[in-house]
Amino acid sequence: MSHDAADMPNAAATPETVRWYHSLRTRIALWSGLTTLLFLLGVTLATAWYLRREILDSAQRDTRASTIEAAGRLEDELRTLTLATNNLARLVSRAGLADAQLRHAQVAVLESVPGTAGALVIVEPAGPRAPAYARYAGIDGRQRDLVGDGYDYRAQAWYRRTVGGDAGWWSEPYLNQTAGAVWMATYNVPLQPASRGMASLDMQLDDIVAPVESLAHLPGVRVTLVAPEGTVAFSTIPDIALRDTLQEYITRAGRNDLQWAADAARQRRPSHLSHQDAETGQLRFTAVEPVGDSGWVLLVGQTYDPVIARFDRALLLLVGISLVLALLGTFLVRKVGKQISRPVEELTRSAVQAIAGEEDIPLAQQQRRDEVGVLARTLERARVSIRRQLREIEQMGAARQKLESELSIARDIQRAMLPQGRTIDSGHEHLQAQALLEPAKAVGGDFYNFIERGDGELWFVIGDVSDKGVPAALFMARAVTMLEVAIQTAATPSHALAEGSRRLERGNETCMFATVLCGRIDVRSGDLWLASAGHEPPLLLHGDGRVQLIALENGPPLGFEVSDEFPLWRGTLAPGDCLLAYTDGVTEAFDLGNQAYGMERLQAVVRAGVGAAETCAQVLADVQLFVGEAPPSDDTTILALSRTHDLDNPGAEAHAVGAKGETSVHMSVAHTSHDVLRMTNAIDALLARHGASMAAMHDARLIVEEVACNAVEHAVAPDAPLEMHARVDGRQLWLEFRDRGQPFDPTARSAPDLDAEIGEREIGGLGVFLVQELADRIEYQRIDDCNVLRITLRLDAAHDMESRA
Repeated sequence: MSHDAADMPNAAATPETVRWYHSLRTRIALWSGLTTLLFLLGVTLATAWYLRREILDSAQRDTRASTIEAAGRLEDELRTLTLATNNLARLVSRAGLADAQLRHAQVAVLESVPGTAGALVIVEPAGPRAPAYARYAGIDGRQRDLVGDGYDYRAQAWYRRTVGGDAGWWSEPYLNQTAGAVWMATYNVPLQPASRGMASLDMQLDDIVAPVESLAHLPGVRVTLVAPEGTVAFSTIPDIALRDTLQEYITRAGRNDLQWAADAARQRRPSHLSHQDAETGQLRFTAVEPVGDSGWVLLVGQTYDPVIARFDRALLLLVGISLVLALLGTFLVRKVGKQISRPVEELTRSAVQAIAGEEDIPLAQQQRRDEVGVLARTLERARVSIRRQLREIEQMGAARQKLESELSIARDIQRAMLPQGRTIDSGHEHLQAQALLEPAKAVGGDFYNFIERGDGELWFVIGDVSDKGVPAALFMARAVTMLEVAIQTAATPSHALAEGSRRLERGNETCMFATVLCGRIDVRSGDLWLASAGHEPPLLLHGDGRVQLIALENGPPLGFEVSDEFPLWRGTLAPGDCLLAYTDGVTEAFDLGNQAYGMERLQAVVRAGVGAAETCAQVLADVQLFVGEAPPSDDTTILALSRTHDLDNPGAEAHAVGAKGETSVHMSVAHTSHDVLRMTNAIDALLARHGASMAAMHDARLIVEEVACNAVEHAVAPDAPLEMHARVDGRQLWLEFRDRGQPFDPTARSAPDLDAEIGEREIGGLGVFLVQELADRIEYQRIDDCNVLRITLRLDAAHDMESRA
């Protein structure tokens, strides 16, 4: 079915409106703002990270420095008392002072050493009868004679520790009742070496704590002073001072985060560490610093959460300011971008109007010297070039349509030049001659011919011109004509080829040539004569199944030079035998893997006893199956002769009336020429099985080919193939075609003006006209969104026409 292409209406082009959020200036503004924001955020966060680290490092250094400084002040305070105690001990030990002198020395030390709360001197008697000196003097003038009070100082642990050692030591804080229930710490020194006893000075705990207590008032700071034996003498941690040792507090409160500090205090070594407070969850930095060699240890812990909180608030403020600045920058960039994008917008509107309009209006903004001007001038040159190319394409399209129409007509003319297959009956002897030709292009250089001479004599030729396309088709037409003329007067195929050689050599300035196989057969006797002009050797298919390659002596191809050397081969085509001739388009057909079909495959696929028409269709179908989707490499021509005898084939009459084999065939194809060929081959095989005449087979093949080619070109798709159903009913061929293309009624087309010149004739319509001329009846319906075309062809009518011809 031929579907004429409808003209597409020219829709008026209207400028497309670009929404603000799709515009270039908005995108520039957003990207600029985003870039600015990311830059500011990156700089801010990097600066914040660096400053945060520097602040923490600086704070930790300040904490360590403050701890060392406070420990130094406390060490100075304690050193003053330890020096005074050591001096008092040396004085008492070496001077041998009387009791009054000793009391005077005690009072003098109390008055001269700041922070001293009391002094104790104990001197053991030199002899058994001498009294001991054991007197305490307080800063407030209180005096106590330990011997007179009957106080057994020798039984006290502090006394035994002092006189049993050789160095001074600090006591743990204690509540001194003698001094008026005041918390004190005492530095004790033994008298050595001349005397036995001790000297000690007391210091109120408040005076010891005073140098470090100032740190406790700083925000986020915790201060702990640990006595030499581990007692917490002072701490800003509630309820642990003068109650627990540092280790006892860690165990009781679960402060494992301070275990390292307790170990460092016990080992009298400085240390520092950042840790998380197990009670509050705050991050703290704690420094441990020994107070000289006194045994006292100072712990200072600083939490930085308040500082970091203030820093974070400042950072959030800075980020907010950055965001505001980025938004402000985005707004300003969009305002500026509007000035930049306006020329582009004007150029766009101008381009749309120029493309939509027919007038040759130059594009705007070409006078600018910036990138917009360069773009405008480039678009203007492209527009002019495209308009020129479109005109050229339109002219080329019209010329190509005209050329395709002419090639289609040339193809029909070339096919019309080739005879149809025929059946020759002579008494009980029957000869069926059939040929198929498939050009590689619209027209080709292969040819064949059947010429009847006398009663029961058939001449045949098959040839291959040395090229493809239009030149080969023209030389083919000349060769067919010359050979037909030569055969009319020739006695043998050798004579015919010799005469054809002379005729084709004349005026062959293009030096084209053709290989030709020429033969003559007597239907009654089966006598067969063959001669070859460089052509492929034919196959003889014997009725017993043997396949014989006829080895001919070749003469030169026709067209190069005149020659009489074409050796004659003589043989017999017995009843049941079949002669198969072909061009090199069969044996040299290549698949996608560049593998040739070859002679071995050809000999394996053919068999005798199936008739000439079916043999040709069988070979062509196998070649096309082998080639697959590969493009044809050459024209393909197949010619077959089969001979039968009534006595050898009692079913011949039944075969002739079409009572043998299947009566219908159904096929669905997609959109390739190979699929159309499958349809025509199927029709050939169907009609051959029913003994249809060569004229009927030719008409049916033309109808199927025209309808299928037009439908494949205009109507079918991979998911909506063309469907064909064919059925032989008596002496009629019934055809039905279905496709899902646009509605198209081929019967409604008017007949083409065959008398008009080719250049003036309307394109299309010849195929539909040919189908209407050949068919007995043609009907069209639109059913279920399908184009349904039904065609009826009377097989006996075609046979009658052939007989009359």
